[in-house]
Amino acid sequence: MEIGKLIVSSEAIGKATASVKKFIDAICDKSSFVETDVFVTGKTFEDAAAALGEGVVTGYATLGGKPVHIFAQNAEVLKGSLGKAHADKIVKCMRRAVKTGTPLVSVIDCGGARVGEGVGVLEGYAEVLAEAAIVSGQVPHFCVVKGNAVGMMSAFAAMADFTFMSKDAVLSLDSPMYLASTQKDFPALNKLLGYDAHKCGADVAQFTYKSDADLKKQLDSLVELLLGGVETDDNPNRVASALDKGASAIDTVKAVVDDGKAVEYCPEWAKDVVCALASVNGMSVGVVATEPKACKGYLTLDGARKIAAFVDKLEAFDLPLVTLVDCLGFNTTVEQENAGAAKVAAELFAAIASSSVDKIGVATGKAIGAAYAALMSKGIGFDYTLATDKACVSPVAPDAAVDVFMSDQLAAEKGKDISRARQKLADSYAKLAADPMIAAQEGYVDNVVEAKNLRPYIASALLMLKGI
Repeated sequence: MEIGKLIVSSEAIGKATASVKKFIDAICDKSSFVETDVFVTGKTFEDAAAALGEGVVTGYATLGGKPVHIFAQNAEVLKGSLGKAHADKIVKCMRRAVKTGTPLVSVIDCGGARVGEGVGVLEGYAEVLAEAAIVSGQVPHFCVVKGNAVGMMSAFAAMADFTFMSKDAVLSLDSPMYLASTQKDFPALNKLLGYDAHKCGADVAQFTYKSDADLKKQLDSLVELLLGGVETDDNPNRVASALDKGASAIDTVKAVVDDGKAVEYCPEWAKDVVCALASVNGMSVGVVATEPKACKGYLTLDGARKIAAFVDKLEAFDLPLVTLVDCLGFNTTVEQENAGAAKVAAELFAAIASSSVDKIGVATGKAIGAAYAALMSKGIGFDYTLATDKACVSPVAPDAAVDVFMSDQLAAEKGKDISRARQKLADSYAKLAADPMIAAQEGYVDNVVEAKNLRPYIASALLMLKGI
């Protein structure tokens, strides 16, 4: 018979939550964390002592001086397992974040469901996931998978705007033990289902961290960029001479943004594209740059998926998009076509066309075919477009144009040095049809500039679009 709740002391609660609070203190600003719902328990007299704090710590703090709400599952109490009262604490914390308009930080280390609670635990999971859907797009949600995110908590982690995984973390929808048992030699769970396994496959875990201090540094940077107020002394008119010599995608991004600092999104996934959050002249932006040295200069289907997911993030937080395009477009296989390549391309076009953020498109090299149309065209919705004086803007690449438009002229060169004749025809096409000045004269490109001057023009365009 239930005879009432067990009264527990602050000392007992402190011991039960010491480890997880130490982690919270390490990633938040010093001495800023204030705990809420400290003594909540769903257990009765017989087992309340084992459920101090319900296996989750909730509260509020500051990150980089900005207020946040935070909850952290406590693996040392009931293995961080989710029961109805545990779920209620989480939901209450999430609702406070939305009500106050402050970012949410969730720390996941969950031992699964308390199945002994019956259907109530499923209701708890459903309420947590429903609230996560409400949080999405309302306030930034940073999820830290510190330990285990299994079952429905893996879906929760995937619903966050930005997800970090520790080197020891495991994320799986099904039982990780079962999944490991299906593999040869029963591999370590964090090797099979950790960050290294997820980083190249999809937009599930965007970041990893090496230490608590490293995680705090990354969180501080993201909060600053998403909430504005970036401080920089970098000259908006700074010239980047290195860009005239050609540069990798990430080097181009760093040359354009403030202080060469950028937070790269899903850096290990789809390396034909760099997506990064940064600032230009103190204004937060999202930058997409194609990598001409990857995949023979073409955009992969994963690259398209990565851009679409990133653009959705920018839309949620109203951050301008800057694209740096040096890409030949798509180059698919028959298998990819039959598996829905057109659908992936459609999702990319739809993400950009439906986005209401300010958009600046820049042809830094080859802006060919679908790469031009999706990533910098006025038709898809770009507000301001630039091209470098050495860029190539065209429906097809000059060498491909020889086969498409100049086959008769090439055939007439029979008996001569065909490779030399082909190059001559390609050069002729580049000059007559792919020169960015032609697109500029037709009103599709606003200006043609030297590559080293891209930063001043982008900085100026951002001020213009913001009405400053």
